Amino acid sequence: MSIENVSRLKRNRGVPVAIRRKLLEKYDHACAACGVKDDVVPLELAHLVPTYAGGESSEDNLTILCPNCHRTFDRQPREYEFVSFLTELLKNHPNFSDIQQDILLGREIRYRADLLVNRRLNDTKEVLLIECKTYLALTSGHIHNVIGQLEKYKSSYGNGRMVLAIPATLRATDLSALNAADIEAWDIKYIANNFSKQIEAASPSYYRALFLTRITRPTKKITREQELINSLSSCIPGKNDCYVYQNLVGDILEHLFTPPLGKPIPELSDKLKANRRDFIMPNYTDKGFWSFLRQKYEADYIVIDAKNYSRKVKKSEILQIANYLKPHGAGLFGLIISRKGGDALGCEHTLREQWLVHKKLILVLDDEDVKAMLVAKSDGRQPEEILGQKIEDFRLSM
Repeated sequence: MSIENVSRLKRNRGVPVAIRRKLLEKYDHACAACGVKDDVVPLELAHLVPTYAGGESSEDNLTILCPNCHRTFDRQPREYEFVSFLTELLKNHPNFSDIQQDILLGREIRYRADLLVNRRLNDTKEVLLIECKTYLALTSGHIHNVIGQLEKYKSSYGNGRMVLAIPATLRATDLSALNAADIEAWDIKYIANNFSKQIEAASPSYYRALFLTRITRPTKKITREQELINSLSSCIPGKNDCYVYQNLVGDILEHLFTPPLGKPIPELSDKLKANRRDFIMPNYTDKGFWSFLRQKYEADYIVIDAKNYSRKVKKSEILQIANYLKPHGAGLFGLIISRKGGDALGCEHTLREQWLVHKKLILVLDDEDVKAMLVAKSDGRQPEEILGQKIEDFRLSM
């Protein structure tokens, strides 16, 4: 590859020339969304997870786009765009036919299904009722609602195979719940593996670029996110591994959120030495989720406790971190990262009390929440979406 070709890729601060060369080779000197070549228009580097949200300038988090597609890519896509993208894939796949979009089901009570499709596998033909979701952060509550929604569709339509399609990686617990309800799961991995040819030939869109990045990722390569998930799974809850867990949480926080947050500062105490926290992450961000958090919840610094307990977090642990949260100190936002989350009595009551009385917002995360953030980053989504969903659930439950 010549220097002239590399120069046709618009420069991006912090991205080495070697990575720019690899990306041009990977996408054959063309926009990953529309296919326009770099000899027609200078191409631009686009981060799947923006740098202000902690995205890295790595090969796995970068794609190449023309200026027009880049503007579309930076806008949060709507759900109907995913439905349209999946419809195009189905129409171009030989195993699917009679694709109907936004179909009305039922008579007395009517429902609108995203997709109704015929599928032929070997000698078997079946009807698929497909519900598409693009939740920023999928929760157990969302899964429960989707299951109920699809079951209503099936009862209205009659015989049909229920399918949930989502451009994200589903958790093991989500897959188990869907399987128990006899619902087929089409997550980002399934769609990328089963519609790879159709994705490459699809019309320019945000989702084409997103899935192309997934397809071109080396299959044998273990991502940093998976390495951290494996380390978390192998760390034994309890006192013996408390320092191992604390160091691991620091690594995870830095990987997820630095930048835009400052690196985790370990084991800081206040001036009186009475209140000590495991990590503090400076928040100087001027846009996005963390800026909103600083403005609305006085999160000038993110205060974090790591608890490798074999039990759930109780009232006493909430009060410990609350003592460190001060409006003229670190701020009023804290995280407790634990193995099993908080209990339903003392912990939940104290979290509400701290918010109502003192305006201190404290979130308690468990292993599944941490894994969900790592998976989100691996998928090219923003890991703080999970925190945003936790805040939303808490505020709307008041």
